[in-house]
Amino acid sequence: MSAASPLSFFLSPVGVFYSATLPCLLLLLLALILLASTSTPGAKAGQVTRAAFHYIMQGLGIVLMTVGAIPTLTSVLGGPPYPGRVYMSLLWVFLVGGALFLWHEQCTQKIEHASLAVVHALFVTTVKTIGYVVALFSGLVLLIQTALGQYPAHWWVSPVVLLLYGILLFWSARESELGDHSFQSAPLHTPHKAHKKAKKHHGWFGFRLFGKRA
Repeated sequence: MSAASPLSFFLSPVGVFYSATLPCLLLLLLALILLASTSTPGAKAGQVTRAAFHYIMQGLGIVLMTVGAIPTLTSVLGGPPYPGRVYMSLLWVFLVGGALFLWHEQCTQKIEHASLAVVHALFVTTVKTIGYVVALFSGLVLLIQTALGQYPAHWWVSPVVLLLYGILLFWSARESELGDHSFQSAPLHTPHKAHKKAKKHHGWFGFRLFGKRA
């Protein structure tokens, strides 16, 4: 028996509600980011809003990749099967999310460091926090299920997938912090030459969810 399409959420009343409220929340978030970033010497309001837009789009790309990947992995590892067309739809959602993320990640490379630093720090910290919380609660679910001794069929699939997903988010954000001069234990406002020198030492460890900053 095939399960309902996971994409049906976006057509539900709850999905429509979030579609209406999320833009307002994004505008509020943009205003808060703009206020925090403009306090940095050398930051320009126009550049800060561009950076905020690109990072919000990167966040949307991560959400789309999550929507495409999590249900597919859960279904393949033992969850309810979906029709072939649903798998194809999830694949397209994942690919569009990946392309959206990579495109806007490249766009952020063209923004000067002073206008980008605060937005980048908020974005990385948010992703790291989400990954930590997801991994923590998934691990708790596994422990509680084991302690209760209740083992329904394929009970471990969703918690394990979410645990690995949370660890991936946390690890990727942590790697971005380690490779970013803005997160190092140094004064908040460093000279321009120091930024140029630090840029030469930024490593690229193969695949990094968040690229190095200028």
